[in-house]
Amino acid sequence: MHDHVGGLADIAARRVRFIGDAGQRIAEDYLRILRFFRMHAVYGVGELDRAGYLACIGGRAGMASLSAERVRMEMLKLLVAEGALVAVTAMGDAGLLQAIFGGVTYIGPLATMISAERMLGLAPSPVRRLGALSVAVTEDAKRVATRLRLTNAEAKALDSMGHRWWRLTDMDEARARRRLYRLGEEQYRDRLLLAWARSGGSQDAADSNRTSYWREFATLSQRWSAPKFPLKAADFIGRGIAEGPALGHVLTLAEDAWLAADFPLDPSALSAIADQTIARFTRDHRL
Repeated sequence: MHDHVGGLADIAARRVRFIGDAGQRIAEDYLRILRFFRMHAVYGVGELDRAGYLACIGGRAGMASLSAERVRMEMLKLLVAEGALVAVTAMGDAGLLQAIFGGVTYIGPLATMISAERMLGLAPSPVRRLGALSVAVTEDAKRVATRLRLTNAEAKALDSMGHRWWRLTDMDEARARRRLYRLGEEQYRDRLLLAWARSGGSQDAADSNRTSYWREFATLSQRWSAPKFPLKAADFIGRGIAEGPALGHVLTLAEDAWLAADFPLDPSALSAIADQTIARFTRDHRL
């Protein structure tokens, strides 16, 4: 074996370097800036190679020529790597994150998200971590989805995470069950984890005074399954509501009342909810 570039020593030291002149390699393809950080996140340890790091800073303006699809691919791969936090922090220090996201980024919430995923035994999620890094409100989610050309599913998930996540920072068990019912298991978990990440606690989720709160509600779906709404259209047609928009409105009101009553399944309780919903609907429409 002939090692012309010192690669064996780099492998032993887990050091990621450009071959030859780093600036020249970057000028050949500016995507190599992102790949430098991604490869370090996957394979490297310790500080980034200084020559390569400085070359990335020097060539960062060239990233404007990259397609959003190529940037998206590299960033999503980077975010789930073992050394993602170190690499993303270095990118922020180098002024690269602003060029990628076009807005404020949040290293602290990303650190908490990574810690929370590990604590809960969840596989790393690129979209969850992207949300922690870049989303404080839904407007952020829309901007990031546009800049990175996220898929429809990714954009929808990111938007859901950012939608009033702060409402999940102070819940009791009943309210948490209603959120889980409304959102579904995946969207509920991801929005809750974003709220956890942005809660302002310690970057290490295990050291947060609120850890028990977040862990309890993050695992809610493991100990409670939301029942299906038991009232049907026939229950209201039989009470004199005609098919059409009014019936849909009555069903929505009844479902809201059922959730507020904490998901009762007893026939007498359901009958009472149906009767009260009809009375409310009739009263409101008389006004």
